Parts: sequence; structure tokens; C-alpha cells
Amino acid sequence: PGAVIAPGAVIGAGTIISANAVIGPGVQIGRNCSIGPGASVFCALIGDHVRLLSGARIGEAGFGVMPGPNGAEDAPHYGRVILQDHVTVGANSCIDRGAFDDTILGERTRIDNLCQIAHNVVLGRSVLMAAFGGISGSVQIGDGSMLGGRVGIADHVKVGEGVSLAASSGLFRNIEDGETWGGTPAKPLRQWMREIAWLQKNANLKKKG
Repeated sequence: PGAVIAPGAVIGAGTIISANAVIGPGVQIGRNCSIGPGASVFCALIGDHVRLLSGARIGEAGFGVMPGPNGAEDAPHYGRVILQDHVTVGANSCIDRGAFDDTILGERTRIDNLCQIAHNVVLGRSVLMAAFGGISGSVQIGDGSMLGGRVGIADHVKVGEGVSLAASSGLFRNIEDGETWGGTPAKPLRQWMREIAWLQKNANLKKKG
């Protein structure tokens, strides 16, 4: 009930479109997908066995702002969102379409609830992103990387394969393959933990009597 399928959309066999979902013009959705209640999909190519949970927003324009004669103006977006096979996008998460290139999520990537993925982001295969995460524009993340809850990544950062980011990390620079980082600004885990230990030790010095 209440679902809207726009002209030119293509939906594969066995895919379920739930109540009040909106599928935009020209969207292509593969086989055996699940589009949750109230979800919306625009400017997107979606593979097989993809799950979009309730309220997911796929393909809205990103936060691209440019100066104009009368102040800030929204930059045009011409790219798409591509979700490869077996991707899951959590409830009320947003994935923006690309400005010129596409926003891409690789096979078996899992996005938790209430996450934001900006325009031109490319996630590799089997990337895991926990709730409240935010990825800025044009970030690249390698296969098998894991992002804890509330992780934030600045624009144009490149994250290697198999990287782990601790919860609430704020990342502003590139990371090589296989590393584990934490903190804000994020740094290698051992360095971050040493700094925390030093701070706790020196902040709790007993008063000399």
C-alpha cells in the first residue's frame, strides 16, 4: 500500500517493495531484494539480494555547496548510487548520489542504522559501518575495513584494506592497509592508548600534603 514506482524503473524477480516506499524514475533494482517501508531510491543501480531497511534514503543530492552571486548555492549532482550484490543499508541511513562520479558500495558491505555516506564515496567489499557514522565526500575505504559507532571521516581521505577504526574516531588523514586507529584526531591505536594513559595518570595526581 502507498508504494510509488516511477516510469522507467526496473525491478527484478522476487524483490519486495514495502508500504510507502518510493522508487524513482530509471532506477534499476535486481532480484530478491527487500525495500523497507518508507524507503526512497533515486538515481541508483541496485544489485541482487540487497536490503534497504525502513526509511533508508538512497540517491539524494549530496551536500555540495558553491558560491554564487547571491550567496551559497547547491552544486548540481549528475552521478548515481551503485549498491552491489548482498549490500544491507540500515534504517534511516542516507547515501548521496555522486556529483560527477558514482557513489559505490561493494559486495556484502553492511551499513548500520542512522549513518550518512556523502557523494562520490567508494566503499570496498565487506565493509562494516556501525551506527551514527558519517563519511564525507570522495572518501575511499578498502575491502574488509570496519568502522565503529560514531566514526567520522573527513573528505578525500583514503583508508586501506582491513583497517579498523575505534568508536567515535575522527579521521583526517590516510591509513595504510591492516592498521587499527582510534581517537580524535585518529592515530595508531597504541599511540592513542599511551596518550590516554598518560593523561589519566597526570590528571589524577594526588595533592601533596
